[in-house]
Amino acid sequence: MGKLKIEIPTISIIGLLALSIIFGWFRYGYGLLLPKFEKDFNLSASTLGVISSLTFFTFLIGALCVIFFISRTGSRPVILAGIFTGSAGLLMAGLTNSSILFTLGCAIAGLSPGLTWASFSESVSQHVKQRVQNRALAIISTGSTLGLVLITTFYILSNGDWRLIWISGGLIGFAVFLWAFKSLPGSKKKPNPQSGEKINLKPLLTEETKPLYIASILFGITEATYWTYSADFVQEQFSISGANAILFLIVGIGGFAGLWAGDFVNKFGFKVSFIFTILLYSLSIAILFTSQAWLLVCFSGLLFGGSFMLYAAFLPIWSAKAFPDTPAIGFGISIILLNIGAIIGPAVFGGLLTLLEYKWIFLFTGIIACLKVFVLPSTKQSGRAIQPE
Repeated sequence: MGKLKIEIPTISIIGLLALSIIFGWFRYGYGLLLPKFEKDFNLSASTLGVISSLTFFTFLIGALCVIFFISRTGSRPVILAGIFTGSAGLLMAGLTNSSILFTLGCAIAGLSPGLTWASFSESVSQHVKQRVQNRALAIISTGSTLGLVLITTFYILSNGDWRLIWISGGLIGFAVFLWAFKSLPGSKKKPNPQSGEKINLKPLLTEETKPLYIASILFGITEATYWTYSADFVQEQFSISGANAILFLIVGIGGFAGLWAGDFVNKFGFKVSFIFTILLYSLSIAILFTSQAWLLVCFSGLLFGGSFMLYAAFLPIWSAKAFPDTPAIGFGISIILLNIGAIIGPAVFGGLLTLLEYKWIFLFTGIIACLKVFVLPSTKQSGRAIQPE
């Protein structure tokens, strides 16, 4: 029994559930439920796009808070704040009939991904034995795919009752918050809130960290473009009822591959694992250029889900190796760059859609995704497999 606890630390399960609500229910759920919002609040698609951009802005604020406060407070209060804002935002948006309060709820929930993702990385670095850290980080990151599978299944079973979906997510989120409040360990370092020392950014801006940052922004550009336009593409191409939800469900099922990211890295080394993932990820997007048959679209979704979650799980693992002393701050910068890419991608390719068909958008996105093979990990730790203790 003792070995089981070491293999799957409690923080991994808490992180898995927290990210399932924060990313699955809210971040990915927003795109899935957007037509419902449009109808219920009488808002245009462009207005809802502005609200979506606002949530990315608050995401950035959350990531900045991690960089500036986690060294003073430790990871525990930042994680708790992230779970609380995600749950409260979902409930506020789900319970209101006011478009203003709906927008405010979404903005509040938007803080949660930035607050929690890097903070869990810091907590794992401090409190989990090194030989299982990769696995713990991979399990936590895979929470987003668990949430995606659950929300799409819920969507299909409830006939797209978005209020029931988001209110349930908020209540589950508060249950996770109470468990986290009771179980998450405090920081091993003594917080120093009145310390006037500035954060030393020099170790975060070196030749070794550039590949991580470039990979983050390229990931943001490509993944946000796929998430933004794949559902609309499916609805445009096929008359299958709930085709958008079915595609997202397939993506979520494929995403469970992220659970094995840590073991993958331990066995084959980071560079080999990363190259393999990039090639699958690029293929999953570009394949939509060659044919648009329903089975091929489903195959694209399965490949995208698996490679996307492997990539998302690799980022905190890479960050923990590149910044062993400040994993949350280094990863926080990566998340900021990822979000900048996520804002750029859909905007640029959305403009191109006035001139080109969807298949060309997916081809160009797949090519950009493949550029990541030129920004491989360059740290000593990342270049080899991690040996068990």
